[in-house]
Amino acid sequence: MKIILLTVFAALSTLIGGWLALHARRHVHLLLGFGAGVLLGATFFDLLPEAIETAGQRGWTSREVLALTVFGFLIFYLGQRFLALQVCPDGDCGANRHVGRMSAVGLIAHSTIDGASIAAAALISWRAGLVVAVGIIVHDITDGLNTILLVTRGGSPEKKDFAFLVADALAPILGGTLVVVSAMSSHQLALVLGVTSGFFLFTATGDLLPDAHRRSPGFSVSAAVVGGIILIGLAVRFAAI
Repeated sequence: MKIILLTVFAALSTLIGGWLALHARRHVHLLLGFGAGVLLGATFFDLLPEAIETAGQRGWTSREVLALTVFGFLIFYLGQRFLALQVCPDGDCGANRHVGRMSAVGLIAHSTIDGASIAAAALISWRAGLVVAVGIIVHDITDGLNTILLVTRGGSPEKKDFAFLVADALAPILGGTLVVVSAMSSHQLALVLGVTSGFFLFTATGDLLPDAHRRSPGFSVSAAVVGGIILIGLAVRFAAI
């Protein structure tokens, strides 16, 4: 139940992001930068060390875990590019709400993986689960924000647009539940964490940071990134005491 509770917080975070998209866009660039820093800190200070340690107990080397990280990065990178080419082949999607809703479906799938990542990390160690959950909760605010921005395309929201936001919010709970019910072994969980590390790296460097700097080219975004990294570093340090 504790694991599912963490995914519920991720769901609430998504709903908050949707609210911000409608009412408070002024400081979104700082949130994006901070979220990127949190994901980077979670990856290098906790997620990868936990994956390497757990996999090492089953005879896997650190190189093999890092290869999974690269694999995870490529999955999400190529998946995003494929989706972009399918829904917007000419590179100019304009204000087409249908295109935006198709893209929002990708975000819902992405959020399902978020929940699975929280559950996998928490089943390996509660500390890892908390660190991953913090990273995803911060990052899911941007998921909710992006869901609303995609389906409205800058216009006034329609009733069906909120259905996409609710589906995106419920997706982490579904992903976490599937991992818990499947009763995966520690070896399998370590593999999930390796792939999740690649997912975090892509989300931070290929999604959040470019969007943040596009919204505000100033130094404030960089400061927010550093702040997110420091926060996770301190959290992991104190959790280990």
